[in-house]
Amino acid sequence: MERPEDARPARIKRFTVSDRIEHWIQVISFTALGVTGLVQRYDGAALSKKIIDWFGGIESLRVVHRAFATVLMIAVVYHFGMAGYRWYVQRRPRSMLPTKADAVALKGTLQYTFGRKPESPPQGRFTWEEKIEYWAFVWGTLVMVATGFLLWNPIGTTSIFPGEFVPVAKAAHSGEALLAVLSVIVWHMYHVHVRNWNTSMFTGYMSRELMEEEHPLSLAAIDRRDYVPPSKEEQRARAKRYLPIYGVVSLVMLAGIFWFVTFENTAIETIEPIEHPAIFAPVETLPPHQTTTSTTLAGTTTTVPGETTTTVVASAPTWDDPVVGFFETSCVMCHGPGGSAGLDLTSFDAAQAGGNGGPGFVPGDPTAGTIVPKMLGSHPGVLMPEQFAIFTDWLASGAPETADDAGAPVDPPSAATWDDPVGAFFADTCAMCHGPGGSAGLDLTSYGSALTGGNSGPGFVPGDPTAGMIVAKTESGAHPGLLTPEQFAVFTEWLGAGAPETADDVAAPGETTTTTTTPAAVIGSWDEDFETLLGQRCTACHGGESPMVGLSLESYEGLLAGGDNGPVVESGDPSASTLYLLMEAGQHASVVTGDDLEALRLWIEAGL
Repeated sequence: MERPEDARPARIKRFTVSDRIEHWIQVISFTALGVTGLVQRYDGAALSKKIIDWFGGIESLRVVHRAFATVLMIAVVYHFGMAGYRWYVQRRPRSMLPTKADAVALKGTLQYTFGRKPESPPQGRFTWEEKIEYWAFVWGTLVMVATGFLLWNPIGTTSIFPGEFVPVAKAAHSGEALLAVLSVIVWHMYHVHVRNWNTSMFTGYMSRELMEEEHPLSLAAIDRRDYVPPSKEEQRARAKRYLPIYGVVSLVMLAGIFWFVTFENTAIETIEPIEHPAIFAPVETLPPHQTTTSTTLAGTTTTVPGETTTTVVASAPTWDDPVVGFFETSCVMCHGPGGSAGLDLTSFDAAQAGGNGGPGFVPGDPTAGTIVPKMLGSHPGVLMPEQFAIFTDWLASGAPETADDAGAPVDPPSAATWDDPVGAFFADTCAMCHGPGGSAGLDLTSYGSALTGGNSGPGFVPGDPTAGMIVAKTESGAHPGLLTPEQFAVFTEWLGAGAPETADDVAAPGETTTTTTTPAAVIGSWDEDFETLLGQRCTACHGGESPMVGLSLESYEGLLAGGDNGPVVESGDPSASTLYLLMEAGQHASVVTGDDLEALRLWIEAGL
């Protein structure tokens, strides 16, 4: 029976307190997940770096991200229970399920939008737009939970599925997150706060006028009192049957969430840096006035002036010392005898034989085998940059197992140059966006323009496989076009070899140089060494008009002035210099390593 017109309320109850609490929990968790997730997707952006620093670093931010993911999953359990309660106990109409009427309303809305009809079609309690948004949220949550589990538990994932599942899950997780955020900003915000300012999720009520415009069919049903709830006695009887069943189901779902978040901690915990074995030994040579020749397998020759010349040469790495130690620390927990993917890294022969994907490594070829691509990808356990450099040098030298094997003749692959094959990698993969005047100011069609780089700094740094825009984008894994793992291995090896442009620039095999320098040149100076070094590594964030944390490294005066947190260098004391300590720890967004780090220490120690 329809109510008399004068008895119709001016406000219509649309959402209960429970509905509104659930909605705002979802809003808070969704917003937190969007912020903490997108800054990881776009980790190279200046704003992302500021947000990551505000959270106290990437590890802290990931903990926050996972905490709100847990809140979201618990909210889903509650929503599941309330939906069942409304349907079974209160016997409310299942108004969120799509029907044929929604298809008719969709067609009518399109006709109205394009001027084919004078008014939009009338709709019920939930419009077709709201139903699409709701089911998109349901689908998106399922995708995010499934892919999130694979990313949260990478070791468990790769013990069951091929390793490619992890980067695929990362792409799907990141893409769905971006789609969801854009959907809320564009679709939801327009329909709720732009087209009409709807406050029902704040107050629980909607005005009769807005109901007549947005949900006329629902308003008419309310006025006719179409929905008659069961009696209180019947609702109590139904609740006695429903609540125990839901209690058991919810406990199972909560146990599943607990299992989800405690399955493993690999994706949260940061592995502490390990002690690196000494791989350099001083070798005394003849006095400077005599001619000396020093040939090494890897590394550079450095001279220090004095009564005699001391040349630091790299002792040849072998499997026994130090390569196997790298794998014992990072890999054998999963890759022991009978381990994951059939790969056993506890012995030379087993590691070379490899696993399900083929041989682990190929002596003489630093780009072949299954280990190198995994180290360059998103594998749960990877070698430190210094370890990986030693590992690839060891491969290039023929992968000797013991010191007795070192120096055996090896046919190494021909030295890579920009002309062949590095330039071709970028021509095939990147030049479509990064040609002359291309995206981010980066042109990868020639050696000179690629070296110069773009808006964020140089494209690459000869001699340093860890620096430059190209390495950063490839290692982030989030760029649209990426080198394959095999290409990236060739690229980084090429950088380490000095990034020769042509075959004429490649040093002859066995060629070394002994250089006698003055103490000032050994120590280095700001003008000749560190202005360029820090400019390549640091000024993308610590430069310009608003440098991060107030620290500008574009000038010597800026270095000495420090930033918001105080001085970053202490003349004569590297152990009290924040700049050096961050570089030494290796966990800053951009770091100085190897010989450059040692030079920085000596420079600070010598008084800047």
